[in-house]
Amino acid sequence: MDDYNRAKEQALVVMRQDDGQKAIDMVITMNTVEDAMKIFMLMTRDLYWQSKNLGAALVIGRAAIQFSLMESRRVLSRDPTLAYTLSSQAQMLAYDLSSYCWPGWREPGIVIPEVFLVHGQDLAKTNLRLAQELRKGNLPMSHAWWLIGAHQLALGQYERARKGFVEATKYAIAAQTRETELLLKGYLYLVEMLQDPDNSQLVEEFEFVLKALNESREGEFFSDQLETAYAVFATPLAIDDGSKG
Repeated sequence: MDDYNRAKEQALVVMRQDDGQKAIDMVITMNTVEDAMKIFMLMTRDLYWQSKNLGAALVIGRAAIQFSLMESRRVLSRDPTLAYTLSSQAQMLAYDLSSYCWPGWREPGIVIPEVFLVHGQDLAKTNLRLAQELRKGNLPMSHAWWLIGAHQLALGQYERARKGFVEATKYAIAAQTRETELLLKGYLYLVEMLQDPDNSQLVEEFEFVLKALNESREGEFFSDQLETAYAVFATPLAIDDGSKG
């Protein structure tokens, strides 16, 4: 990990001093495919979590997805295991980047311009497609459909959001993950609450889900997630359209 972190820091310096494409080229030319992908994944996460630079994370992450999928196709016939690993890394990056572009987290220090919402929706579709192609299993499929629903929720497309959450719930049930089932039930109630904000029964059901999550072993994070999403989407979402500054 020390070697990967040094390479990551070197690439980030090049990105700041020169340009993102030069940093991408340097990582690719100076490393094996496997090492390059590990460095790209570290860069993407650091740019989001530490630098709070979503735009730069998208530049590196999207380049890494394209690189890994191209390399996956190139090595498929001689090394199918490596091909699968590279495609899996592309899928994980697509999920992470898409989730970074979702305003429902209300992540401190992160600004999400309208164009980044478009990136998020597209990456959610990429993540779902790759999860299906790679036969990732029930829980990753549940997460993939949740992400589709979450981005539709951000757009106010409530029926499409409901469809995504329903599909996600089917896979969560198959995976036998009770906390994920409760989370998705909460999102379904959230959709209904946004459609019918004066319905006190829906509020009670939503609060019941929060209580059940808080009483579960690891459900507090999911409960906080639901409450934050409700706070974000219960009022008109302020989107930065890039017209100022």
